[in-house]
Amino acid sequence: MAKSEGDYSGLGGIGRLAAHLGTFIVISSVAGLLLAGLVLPATATAGLAAKSASDHFEDLPNDFQTPTLPQRSSIYAADGSLIATTWDDDLHGNRVVVPWNQISSTMPEAIVSIEDQRFYQHGGIDLKGTLRALVNDSSGGSLQGGSSIAQQYVKNVLEVEAGSNASAQQAAIADTLSRKITELKYAIAVEQQMSKQELLDRYLNIVYFGNDAYGVEAAAERYFSTSSAKLTVPQAAMLAAIVNSPSLYDPFQHPQEALTRRNIVIADMALPTLHYLTAKQAAAYEKTPLDLKPTVPQNGCITAQGSAAFFCNYVYETFITDASYGASTAAREAMWNEGGLSITTTMVTKNETSADAAISSRVYATDKVASALVEVTPGTGAIVSMAQSKPMGSGNGETYINLSSDPAHNGTSGFQAGSSFKIFVGLAALEQSISPSMNIAALHQIDDSSFSFAACPSGVNTTVPWQEGSTVYAPTNDDSTNGPVDMIYGFAQSVNTYFLRLEEKTGLCQPATIAASMGVTQDNDSGSGKALLQIPSFTLGTNNITPIAMAEAYATLASGGTYCKPYVLTGVTDSSGKQYPAQTKQCAQVLDTNTVNELTYLLQQVVKWGTASGAVPLDGREVAGKTGTTDSGVATWFDGYTPQLAAAVWTGFENWNTTTSMSDMQIGPKYFSGQVYGASISAPIFNQAMTSALQGVAAENFTAPTGFDNSGNSQNQGTSTSTTGGATGTTTTTGGTTGTTTTTGGTTGTGNSNGFFGGIF
Repeated sequence: MAKSEGDYSGLGGIGRLAAHLGTFIVISSVAGLLLAGLVLPATATAGLAAKSASDHFEDLPNDFQTPTLPQRSSIYAADGSLIATTWDDDLHGNRVVVPWNQISSTMPEAIVSIEDQRFYQHGGIDLKGTLRALVNDSSGGSLQGGSSIAQQYVKNVLEVEAGSNASAQQAAIADTLSRKITELKYAIAVEQQMSKQELLDRYLNIVYFGNDAYGVEAAAERYFSTSSAKLTVPQAAMLAAIVNSPSLYDPFQHPQEALTRRNIVIADMALPTLHYLTAKQAAAYEKTPLDLKPTVPQNGCITAQGSAAFFCNYVYETFITDASYGASTAAREAMWNEGGLSITTTMVTKNETSADAAISSRVYATDKVASALVEVTPGTGAIVSMAQSKPMGSGNGETYINLSSDPAHNGTSGFQAGSSFKIFVGLAALEQSISPSMNIAALHQIDDSSFSFAACPSGVNTTVPWQEGSTVYAPTNDDSTNGPVDMIYGFAQSVNTYFLRLEEKTGLCQPATIAASMGVTQDNDSGSGKALLQIPSFTLGTNNITPIAMAEAYATLASGGTYCKPYVLTGVTDSSGKQYPAQTKQCAQVLDTNTVNELTYLLQQVVKWGTASGAVPLDGREVAGKTGTTDSGVATWFDGYTPQLAAAVWTGFENWNTTTSMSDMQIGPKYFSGQVYGASISAPIFNQAMTSALQGVAAENFTAPTGFDNSGNSQNQGTSTSTTGGATGTTTTTGGTTGTTTTTGGTTGTGNSNGFFGGIF
């Protein structure tokens, strides 16, 4: 709530009230109170009972409790750099409380000079000044200040205590005798409880300086882009000038009035009774201009740079739901709104900047499609970057939805994952000792009438919907693969019918169980959401999954099978200095390490000579990953990892149920002819972001699997031709046998849509 005109003009309100209620009666009552008790504050209440106006005075408690002042909170990246500041506007939270030794000595001198020249002589109420104001106002004279600094402090505290309650706010500033008597009584109590220095310190931290600046630190920053410790005499004088009427003396709107008032402050500082300045110094200072250097207040996550706004919002949503920071949601919200928090996070500035640049250079905010990227440190669960193509806001090409996260973090229910889901069937097969070199007939097209899935173990899921729609589910391979395929070739070229037949061998239950153990569930980033649909197209990625969940799953592979729940908070300190714990790191070994090493070998082939060939060179580092493209390219993915960092990149339509095809369209600076694939757009984004993030970090190699059969005869498995635009793939030796594969544009494939879910690749 903004201060009203004349908020700090003393008891002028009583004079105006006296005109209606009887000037003499009101002045006599208040004067009786003052004369009886204010000359000697220690005996302030003596002899007041005789006056009816003193009844309220006597009923008030003698102590005065100062509430915790609402302040700004600061959210920091892992390196200590500021992400954003936040505060509650309703609570007047744009404030930074600073101790006395961090306030320039000229600031309290300026305040005393203009607001309460007898501050060091009276006991909380300046009798002379108050009576002068009462008499002058009641007789129709000009408005004169009479409130002492103690009275003003009390009034400000009552406003803070009112919070966002409108009626309480109005009561705190009402022009009533009752409110003024309350202020007088508490002013005496304040002077008895505090030293003069402590009172000035608290006053300077609570008082309003206009333009949403509460307290001297915020005011110094707002008007001069400096700190309260560095305020000069003219600067301090101008801030002191504003206090009387923040609107009338607003230096932005009324610079001449502010300058005139400032010079009055400077002149008063040179009065013989104060002598903070010499007459010569005052004359020199009065000639200086206002010399404003404003800093516009930056409130909220929306003010963070680029996509860090969504990381910041994820931090807020996480804080509100974490019991470490309060017993209830209401308690945590109150703690956040009260502010004064210093919050450190897992965000690595270099990674965040790199991720943002990688996306924005390839997908524009106003494109028909969007993109999101999440990076995670393997073995920790720490989210180090979170970026997306659409910035935070309500304008064209903007959104408030976090495209990386789940509904609990202001996100979406996710997007179909495409062939990036094939890893779960691959892991199940390896756990069941199915040889990677075993050939499986991968016909170009199969239909659900030929599927045969065993029922899940009792208590897991005994109902398996083989047919996925009202029509026959008949997925195909995008290329002409139509013959025996092994796991090496199946992963490298993302052969859909191979994985459907492999899924028959593993069953539907174990792949879904493995995915859940790696944090992949519906509608939840941390693996505690709804169970995945266990249907034949499971391996083709028909479940809706968030980028955060997929990044954590692939980070599990990078860590050798250790899954860690995602986290972002590494520490919280409140305004009193109390430290709260970081989010608990929750990790568990969910996969056999050698099984993971075997899968990593397979996923390396995707990058070396498979669907992502040439798309992810990553400065020559070892990298493993999987492309993913849904039917008609509604969603495309590249999820991958090095030993030190994992990432998931999604690019597609925000509405996953759209019938629009991602083909023959402009995305960012490039026009894509024909189908857009994971290797066409998401893989290059992954490569750019990861390359920059790992720059200067020593390369590490994956651990080779032991006892791994990689002798598949891949060159004779099926026939593979692809006609999408892009660079021609390389000829590579896998398992000691040369396999010639023409990969144009890194095909992950699209298929027929004649099932409920369509073909997913």
